[in-house]
Amino acid sequence: MSLFVLLPAYNEQESIRPLFKRFQTLQQISNMDIELILVDDGSSDKTAETALEESQSLGILLKLVQHPKNGGLGQAIKTGFRTFLEISQEGDFLAAMDCDNTQPPELLIKMYDTMIAGSYDIAIASRYRKGSKVIGLSKFRELMSYGASWLFRIAARVPGVRDYTCGYRLYNRTFVSKLDMCYGDNLFTESGFACMIDLLLKAKVLKPKIAEIPMVLRYDQKPTASKMKILKTITRTLKLLFKNLSSTPPTFNQQETARIPLKIGNRK
Repeated sequence: MSLFVLLPAYNEQESIRPLFKRFQTLQQISNMDIELILVDDGSSDKTAETALEESQSLGILLKLVQHPKNGGLGQAIKTGFRTFLEISQEGDFLAAMDCDNTQPPELLIKMYDTMIAGSYDIAIASRYRKGSKVIGLSKFRELMSYGASWLFRIAARVPGVRDYTCGYRLYNRTFVSKLDMCYGDNLFTESGFACMIDLLLKAKVLKPKIAEIPMVLRYDQKPTASKMKILKTITRTLKLLFKNLSSTPPTFNQQETARIPLKIGNRK
């Protein structure tokens, strides 16, 4: 079993060194086979060069994928999922998390153990479970995220989920493959931060078993300014909600999707 970690990155040169050091420590204390998939989404700084240098210096496996221009979080996540399916094999796991050193890589141990013990399809690092804490985030951003959580819990509930907007998640490969087979290129149609909500709403159709693990979010450790365009994110989030309420979700035969062979070959 290998754990792949997807890191969508846009001008995160300053974050990479401390973050990669934490992954080196994680690899040592967990005995996991960890490989990073860093998608450089058209950065204008030395994000790619720094990632290559640090991975070689620290002995961390790195798959670097570069976009020629910035396409947004949704496109970076899409590239990362596709890359994961191309280089992984059945039984592997994919974690997706921010590249700004605000989310603790060490939490992956508990997320993985929880998934294995409960045979979960997805584990979410949640800000809304007992033991969670948010440090350094503006009150407005906290309120916005909390409001989205309640809004979707009421109007578009996904069983087991309280944190709809956090992108720090762990997926088993079998479920990622099912999503890919059911949606193909339409799995990621949101280019911005709303892509994480959209992914959950699409996954809901396949009735995944989801666990949430309390997370301490350290926004005070973020060395660069947020790339989130708040007004645009709010607008896209509300459009997603209304679209979900007004449309009939597609239906898939669970037994049939479970038997479909994977599109992508084994790891090369």
